[in-house]
Amino acid sequence: MIDFTEKYNQLNTDLASLKDYFLQNIEELNGPVNIYTHLDSDGLSAGAILGKALYREDLPFQITILKQLEREEIIKIKKQCEDKLNFIIFSDFGSGQYQDLKDNIDNPFLILDHHLPYSVSDKEQSDTIKRIYMETKKWHCNPYFYGFDGSVEVSGSGMCYLFAKHLNKHNTDLSVIALIGANGDVQNQGPNKSFTGINAKIVEQAKENNLIEIVDDINFSPIKPLNEAIAYSSDINLPGLSGDVNKTLKFLKQLGILMKHADGNVRTLMDLNQEEKQKLTSAIIEYISLKRDIEPYEIINKLIVNRYLVNGENEGSDLQDINEFSNVLNACGRTNNASIGIAIAMGDREEAYKQAKKNLKDYKKSLVKALTWIKEEEVIYEMDYIQYFYGEDVIPESIIGTVCSMLIFDESKIINKKKPIFGYAKRKDEDIFKVSARADKSIVEKGVNLSEAIRKALELSELIALGGGHPPAAGTKVPTQKIDIFLENCDKVVEDQLTNS
Repeated sequence: MIDFTEKYNQLNTDLASLKDYFLQNIEELNGPVNIYTHLDSDGLSAGAILGKALYREDLPFQITILKQLEREEIIKIKKQCEDKLNFIIFSDFGSGQYQDLKDNIDNPFLILDHHLPYSVSDKEQSDTIKRIYMETKKWHCNPYFYGFDGSVEVSGSGMCYLFAKHLNKHNTDLSVIALIGANGDVQNQGPNKSFTGINAKIVEQAKENNLIEIVDDINFSPIKPLNEAIAYSSDINLPGLSGDVNKTLKFLKQLGILMKHADGNVRTLMDLNQEEKQKLTSAIIEYISLKRDIEPYEIINKLIVNRYLVNGENEGSDLQDINEFSNVLNACGRTNNASIGIAIAMGDREEAYKQAKKNLKDYKKSLVKALTWIKEEEVIYEMDYIQYFYGEDVIPESIIGTVCSMLIFDESKIINKKKPIFGYAKRKDEDIFKVSARADKSIVEKGVNLSEAIRKALELSELIALGGGHPPAAGTKVPTQKIDIFLENCDKVVEDQLTNS
């Protein structure tokens, strides 16, 4: 078995060649480098890393944010680039569309992505992955080419960071942005929410440069009012307290933990001293042990996590904790303010940050509204092997994937975690549904692969739309009149996956 160092060295050797390919081509071009990236936290982090790296090289660039890299968008890019001497970089997408890009884009381009490549539904398809690698390695870099799992070991922004580091060794300071992107893709799935694989290497580089501090902390939001952070935690379920800020407030008072500073400001987790944190930890362990009959060590594994703090950011701000920073970027992308997110990730702490805080507030409201609606209206329908919901006029396509992810990680049993959840929302002014699917880790381990399921269901539904992602998270688009047959085919494919695994 090839060890980590050997795989990582091969990746870096190829990235060095990719850098040479990039530099050779831009010498002959006279337009800005066109960067196309995704609108989520990882995509914006990827775009910001590339933008910052090119800015430092005094290379003009333009960043375009896309909801998805769909076939129609590829045709638009082709037309926009006709007769223009631009180099193009696709970040956080492109692997799933590499064949369409190869067939349509005449300009030189790079793909820096972490999703499964087109025609690959599983990382075990080594022969197919090797063939694609050999055909495309001159302009395409993907972790699966080297035996790394792009769903947990490195994100799109991580791949862009590695490329930027080859462009200029001083770009190691962008390691923090790569971790923010990885956090946004929920790749901190090691023990106590740590990073693994290439992400762990990026953590090392960030620590070596004194860019982050890693502390053990309680797994609640560090910046929300403490009773709200506990009541609305998606990771820790406290029967009788979760979802109820007043009962949670009473619980804290009984522990002798005051909710306000002397000046009247509300306290957050970050305001607690070590003694108060220990008292809260012990009380929660005892509470869950009694209410749910769970062994204390199991509770501790979820309750105590690694918190990654960014050095140089104001204490208590949304940007000090990489999880909260990631939420800010995601909010910008999902509220049609992606350029603000890019600006913040590139270092703007003035007007862009002020606007981003407003975006975050609006974004959180839309998510709360969506989840409340789903709970109250009981809009989730079950088929034999999948479950699904339609966002109607409540959940727009920009947040349908986020809502699906929240349902998977939610502990309040809104959904049946033994079945993948499919959410779909209508695209404005088009007869198209944006479809997002998520699966709990437990059923992915049993054989569910949503990237494969969506691609096969598209074929069975006689649809040519691009689709894919990772085994636990994938998406596509479907004509409104085809949604029923598509979901039926998804159900059949998931049945086959579970039966034949």
